[in-house]
Formats: sequence, structure tokens, C-alpha cells
Amino acid sequence: MKLIILLSLLAGSLAAKFNNYFGNDMVMQRDVENKVWGYGLLASDEVSLACVLKNGKKTFQTLQAKQVTDEVWEFVLPARNAHTRCDIEVDSMRLENIVFGDVWICSGQSNMEQSMINIDNAEEEIANSAKYRGNIRYSMIRNQVLLEEDDNYNPELEFGWSTADNRNTLQFMSAICFLYARSVFDVVGVPMGLVSSDWGGTPVEAWSNTQALDSCNVPAHEDVDRPSWTNSALWRGMINPLKRVSVTGFLWYQGEANGGYNRDLYNCSFPAMIDSWRREFSQNSQTSQLAPFGFVQLSTWRPRTQDNGFPVIRWHQTFDVGFVPNDRMVNVFMSSPLDTFDSASGYPGNIHPRYKQIAAERLAIAGLNVTYGLGYPTRGPFPVLMENTPEGVMIHYDQDFELREVEISGFYYCSEDPDKCDEGSTVKMWVETKPAVQINPRLLQLDLSDFGAVENLQGSVAYLWRETPVKELLGLPIYAADEFQLPSPPWKFKL
Repeated sequence: MKLIILLSLLAGSLAAKFNNYFGNDMVMQRDVENKVWGYGLLASDEVSLACVLKNGKKTFQTLQAKQVTDEVWEFVLPARNAHTRCDIEVDSMRLENIVFGDVWICSGQSNMEQSMINIDNAEEEIANSAKYRGNIRYSMIRNQVLLEEDDNYNPELEFGWSTADNRNTLQFMSAICFLYARSVFDVVGVPMGLVSSDWGGTPVEAWSNTQALDSCNVPAHEDVDRPSWTNSALWRGMINPLKRVSVTGFLWYQGEANGGYNRDLYNCSFPAMIDSWRREFSQNSQTSQLAPFGFVQLSTWRPRTQDNGFPVIRWHQTFDVGFVPNDRMVNVFMSSPLDTFDSASGYPGNIHPRYKQIAAERLAIAGLNVTYGLGYPTRGPFPVLMENTPEGVMIHYDQDFELREVEISGFYYCSEDPDKCDEGSTVKMWVETKPAVQINPRLLQLDLSDFGAVENLQGSVAYLWRETPVKELLGLPIYAADEFQLPSPPWKFKL
């Protein structure tokens, strides 16, 4: 991808044109008004809107565009139901075969960027996706930084709107983004519009606006050698230009770059970024103030490392609660893929696991609950109570679970408070325990006698507190005992 570093971009010549985001075959958000804008001077402000409803009925409507400035014009499309297809003409410019559905912006770093051609069983997945045709459409924003905020900036695209049967573009599309949409469409049947706007190896600070960063006391940072690490540079170049677009929500896969960079601010900076995106989009479009926001917890990388960057970031991704949604992270959902270790060297593999189908399906399961209100689980089993008894630590879970005999016990003990156990950069204070014993469908017993008299034991217990807890695919100790079998996510609590 090309790197574009610009201080500002003039709207273009006087000849009218659409913003690059708009194109044939695009998806617009259903059930709300949608802004359409562009650049130059309109010779005529009349907008023709010709639509075909899902039942086949044809409608025709004339709208009026307005010249916002000498260089920018816009008009507003009235709300349309899902599956409505429209053609638009203004000043001899046309947008054809627009469909109304649910629009998702997909962002983050390289695991979101990882494309369909770089996943497990890629060729078959791409071929099988052709059947979705125009029901899943997508586009990709080109990597670009902007050093000054410009609401009228016209972002360049890597490719414009494409349909699922276009192999030439689908192979380069974000796998997490597309596979999530595929799983959701299979259930709700609403057309999906996806916007991939991501950049590998970038920190959350680059994707956050100044207000969000200031609220967390994030230090100022401008990186001449790596402009994509400059605070707010990617927000300005790749997200802010889209804030007039009405969307259903956002998908996010990022955090690896913050494992050793502003790590201990992430429990503030990540929720603050979510807040700021929702605020900016809802103030400039018909996006909800609490638009659903889904993310993938950090996956795996090095199986023998003692680094604690990944475990701590995973915890911070949930505002140090262990699960979402929670009181601080409302309408947020996640996928936990700690059982997708990929031993392949190079790319894809290791820090970029090829098993994106697993992560995307789990994200879709949670999203079907949070976004669509359907009866799907938002997480795997999670502890609600820990009791110190003479027989051991009794851990009560919020749902029935299955405890499997695998390569690790999955549990770790530290003699200090949870946060103190993670001071520094290693997990050495967290010592693996004996395997747990399941007492009933929602209760397990953990033997900590190796660490002292159990009834007087102080300290903390954690679960999956390693960068790569297991090497076996789908090989974690605890999964939900239901049809979805979501894994229990990582956590740490004081005894």
C-alpha cells in the first residue's frame, strides 16, 4: 500500500465529483438518512433518486443538493429499508446499484488487515463466498496519514466497492471483517457493507483523536520516521473523513503494538477511543450514539515467552473487567481467540494466525446479541465468585461449562495483588497451579496447597495469563457447555 503524507488536501477542481467513498455497488445504512457529498461546483442542484423496493415496487423522487462551500456540496437521502436498491443522478454524475443494509467500519492493525488470501483454507473460503454476491459488499481505504484535521479530506481508496463474487478484490479484503459479515448475514439476512480502514503495526494512539488522548493523559507523540505512529495521524487520515457516513457499528482488532507502548494507559485509551468514534459519527451522521463496537482480543504469538504485554492488554481491552459488555463499555462485544495458535513461521502465521474463521465466528455470535438483540451468548463461562475453603479455592461460574484435560491447568497463582503481579514486563510472578477439578456444571475446585495453608492464603488467581496459553488448536481448558462452545476468557482476581 502507498503511504500518503499530506498536510491538507484541496477539494479539487471546480468540476463536480463525488467523495471517493461513494461508488457504484456501494451499501448505505438502512432505516436512517444518509449524507452524500462531494467537491466542486454543481451546475444543477437537482438529485434524481430511482429505487426498487424489496417487493419489486419502483419509486422515483427528486431531491435537492446544497452547496455547503465553494468547494463542497452535499445532499441527504431519505431512509430506506434493507434490500432497497437505488440509482442516483446529480449534475450528470451517477451512482448505480446502491443497496441499503448494515454498514460496518473495520479498523485496527495487521490482524484486522490480514486478508482472505492469507487465512486457513483460503482458496476454498474465497470460492464459497461467491454465493453471497451483492449481499456482502466491501471497500478498502488506502493507508494514509494526515497531520492536520480536515473534515473535507477526500481519502484515497485501495479499491472501491466490490461484491463478494469478485475474487480479484476479495482476496485482499480483511478476513475478520468479511467473515464476520458472512456469519451475521447467514442469520439476519440483511445486506452487509464493509469498509476496511486498517494499518499493520500501529498503536491505538494513532487512531484516537486529541480529545480522547487528552482524557487519558497520553503523552504527545510525533514520529517523523514512522508517521503512522504519530498521535491522531490515522484518525485524521482514515477515520475522521468517514464520520458523515451513517453506519451500524465498528469492528476492531488491535493492541499488539501497545503491549510494550503505553501499555498501562490502554484501559483508558481504548474505551476513550470508542467513545470518541461514537461521538464524532453520531454528531455528523445518523449513526447511533451507542453504535455497537466489536473487537477481537489479542490472539497468540510466542509459546514460551515470559512477556506479559499481551495478557495485560487483553485485560485492559475489557476495562479490567474481563468481559464485555460491561458498565463502562456498553454495547461493546468481543471475540476471544486464545486457542488459535499458529506455528507457521513468517506471514501468515505466529502473531498472525491463519484461523480467522474461528475469531470471526465468535465475534459474530456476540454481535448477534449486542447488535441485533438475538439470543446468542456474548461470552464464554466467567467466574462470579471465588471462595477460599479448607478443600481449596471454589470458583463459581455464570454458566455451565466443560473442563477439559489439556496441556495446561490454565490457572496461575501470585502472592500479591493482581496489579502488582504484573508490574514490570514478565509473568514470572504468576505460577501455574495443579489442574482444577470440576465439582458440578458451574463449579470447580482449585488446589493451591503448593503455595501454603489454603484457608490463610493471600494473593491472586488468574486464568490463561500467558501470551500463548496453549499450542493445540481449540485446546483451552474451559469452554461453554452449549452449542456455541465459547471459551472462558482470561481474567485475574484477588483471592
